[in-house]
Amino acid sequence: MAQDDAELKTAMRAYWDAAPCGEVYAQGEDLRRRLESQALARYGLEPYLAPFARFEDGRGRDVLEIGVGMGCDHLEWARCEPRSLTGIDLTRAGVGWTRQRLGTLGLESALLVADAERIPFSDASFDLIYSWGVLHHSPRTEQAVGEVHRILRRGGRARVMIYHTHSVVGYMLWVRYALMRGQPWRSLRSIYAEHLESPGTKAYSPEEARAMFGAFREVDVRGCLSFGDLLQGEVGQRHRGALLSAVRAIWPRWLIRALLRSHGLYLLIDAVK
Repeated sequence: MAQDDAELKTAMRAYWDAAPCGEVYAQGEDLRRRLESQALARYGLEPYLAPFARFEDGRGRDVLEIGVGMGCDHLEWARCEPRSLTGIDLTRAGVGWTRQRLGTLGLESALLVADAERIPFSDASFDLIYSWGVLHHSPRTEQAVGEVHRILRRGGRARVMIYHTHSVVGYMLWVRYALMRGQPWRSLRSIYAEHLESPGTKAYSPEEARAMFGAFREVDVRGCLSFGDLLQGEVGQRHRGALLSAVRAIWPRWLIRALLRSHGLYLLIDAVK
């Protein structure tokens, strides 16, 4: 099992090093323009992100972001003047992008390459921990959540997004990679692991998410439709082609918003230690 986890983590790191999440939106002639265009696309496609993160809550507190990616959210944390700001990512690409982004505005953070399953900080180090769409990629997500609990101070808050099993995205992938291949017996779990993003990606029910965060004193879990469910923007480096373009043109977004609001890809978890 340990060897399998190590191999999976190596594949996961290679995937995100090759194409950091959101890099496709980084368009422009110079670095600043590329970073600004990526941020504009991110918050345009995900208007629910900032109200969930509540970056202003970081003011005067010790804040950690797990999985900084291209540093878009990390910049918002830095702008809100935390007492200390730290960011970790499994990839050198993520740390590099984030350092460059903060550097363009003269801002700083303690950034390092680190594993969410073994976070290199002592117990009760942070007041607020944030992670958007990261922990479900880790081979041992439960262990990563345990690390979040360990390094939070009593009364500290974790805001985490992980993927939801019964989502429109999951159903689309199941049709494409199970039903259309004559394999209707395939589970959503295997579909996510092999066809969504990095190898081994997982998704959870709200009940599983609450159980995973069971050590926390308070846990709120709610679903959210993603731009992937609505087939807006780019949908990941693994999915391209004429079929996707055709489906995107006729996708009934109004109907999904009306009837499938509880079947979004995102589970937004707000937990207090």
